[in-house]
Amino acid sequence: MIGKDNDPLMIEYYEKKIYDQKQLLEISKALNSTLDYKYLIDAILNICLAQLQTLSAAIFLAPEADSNYFELEPSFKGFDLAEDDAGFRIKTDAPLVTFLETKLKAMTPDQVEESMGLSPELEFLRRIGGDLIIPLNAKGKVNGLLLLGEKITMGEWMEEDRDFLTTLSTLAGIAVENSRLYELATVDMMTGLKVHHYFQTKLKEEMERCRKKRTNLALLFTDVDNFKKFNDTHGHQAGDQVLIEVAARLIQCAGKHDIAARYGGEEFCLVMPGADLKRGFEMGERLRKAVEAASIPNPNGGPDFQVTLSIGVSEFWASDRNNKDLIERADKALYEAKHSGKNRTVSFQIPVQN
Repeated sequence: MIGKDNDPLMIEYYEKKIYDQKQLLEISKALNSTLDYKYLIDAILNICLAQLQTLSAAIFLAPEADSNYFELEPSFKGFDLAEDDAGFRIKTDAPLVTFLETKLKAMTPDQVEESMGLSPELEFLRRIGGDLIIPLNAKGKVNGLLLLGEKITMGEWMEEDRDFLTTLSTLAGIAVENSRLYELATVDMMTGLKVHHYFQTKLKEEMERCRKKRTNLALLFTDVDNFKKFNDTHGHQAGDQVLIEVAARLIQCAGKHDIAARYGGEEFCLVMPGADLKRGFEMGERLRKAVEAASIPNPNGGPDFQVTLSIGVSEFWASDRNNKDLIERADKALYEAKHSGKNRTVSFQIPVQN
């Protein structure tokens, strides 16, 4: 029992509360300082590991804004999962989610079972090593589930741990919601690539960084070879499938800090901060070969499609005045690639002066 105000236990209690509030304030600032979805998820999981003495943390979120299920984010920490476990889905209207929406607090699987009985979702979370389930929420609605493994000490979850997590779940839920809304405004829904205006904004920012820090920057422009003829022959549905598959290869090839975007139509681009022309060319070849080797499903039911890419590469010059200068060089290199045989990568070179 906590005693009077000058009691050492009371002082320790208040000091802990003050510390937790300060931590939550810093966490709130951190979570609201970014709208990058992947970075945000990683930040939430790392906060749990650092603050709550557990080696395992995972988060289940809807893959799309209108999805009716939550799935495991691939950046989970510590849990040893079978291949099938990673694809487990939790319906947004599942009894577990509906129950947690009435509580909006951290609960152990045993506490949940005692209140609502067993469910396939609860059995799954317990089987993979979940020791505490925390519903993320925004505006009173569950928009994800946070799952923590056992504490390092193997001890019980204290009341202050649960209070901390309940507050964190609201901060995280709102941050995820804001990030998702931002993603809807900046991502091309068909291909999953960033939209044109986002590309232009980020390219300008990266060029400014190059000017100030004298770092490198490479830009790739890609174009699906003979795409108009392909569309006329196979139809726009097949053309859309090609764009989706090519975009998927671009996203797979892109580095952690690269920016993959849809410039327009069948033209995609990749901004590579820190990369020089040589690295840009190597990335172009990697992407070109990945697309050339791909078998693209035919939505009309016929044989799979094979397509190729032409790619142009440019790098930042100190003399560049704006985005247009860098883009024009990448576009000229792309033009050369298309008009010298297609299915190749060409780097823009400084013209030789006679």
